[in-house]
Amino acid sequence: MRKQSDTYTLAYECCDTVLMEDGRFPTIEAIRDRIGVNSPTVISRAIKDWTLHFVEKHRQSFERPDLPVVMLDAATGLWQLALKEANQSFSEQRQALEQRAAEDQTLIAQLRQQLQEEQSRWEATLAEIEHQLDEQVDQNAELVRTLADTERTLKDTDAQWVTTREELSRAEGSLTALKSAHDAQTKEWSDRFDKQHNWHLVRIEQEKEAAREGQAKTIASLNRALEEARLDRATSQARINQLMQQLSDRHEHQLKWEADLAQLREQLASRDAALQAEKDKVSKLQELVRKQRRPASSVSGKVAG
Repeated sequence: MRKQSDTYTLAYECCDTVLMEDGRFPTIEAIRDRIGVNSPTVISRAIKDWTLHFVEKHRQSFERPDLPVVMLDAATGLWQLALKEANQSFSEQRQALEQRAAEDQTLIAQLRQQLQEEQSRWEATLAEIEHQLDEQVDQNAELVRTLADTERTLKDTDAQWVTTREELSRAEGSLTALKSAHDAQTKEWSDRFDKQHNWHLVRIEQEKEAAREGQAKTIASLNRALEEARLDRATSQARINQLMQQLSDRHEHQLKWEADLAQLREQLASRDAALQAEKDKVSKLQELVRKQRRPASSVSGKVAG
């Protein structure tokens, strides 16, 4: 690949070749086809410098009074042709640059509109995500409070269950003592049976039955209390497991929303950078157009002189 200075030299030297072989002033297309390098900016600069040199060289020839009229007329025609070709080439290049600048301005306006629309959508999405995050934080705090309350309830249930077990243990001890007492009383009654009347025997049986019923009721009541305590403990444990799962799910959703938010911010920064690049590009094109107009004004001034 040739350097830019090499391209300029080739384009400048090719201008004479185009003028001699084609009989017309060089253009960007003609130079590009001959040197095989597509660099419009460098080729255009070479054509301008060659044209200025050509004009200066023939202007000095016009100032020589010893030239024959035929040669002076030929030089004048060549001068007018050169001026016409130069003006036409500059006009075409200026129109192309102005058209390109207008197209770039339109594109920038479209991109700016798209960026504003996308930025509005991103801001709305960002606000919605932040709102959802705030709600999620509140819900997580509520879940934490509920979990703490449930843990306290579970501790209270455990304490009640321990108390119930202790009461059941004491009841079993009492039942054992009562059974021992009952056995002793039964033995006593059995001993007295042989000594006392049948009425005493019937009375003893009634008291034994009443004692059995009382013992059965006490045991049944204690068993029910123990079963209820076990059910309450199982229910509390299931509730804790459910709350822990909900808290884990909410945490995962929160992490995903935060990642989406970071991605949206990165996309917005990328679009801002792209818009700035387009602005820089338009500024460079406008500067190039101004530079193109200044050489044209200089050439017109020399011709008028």
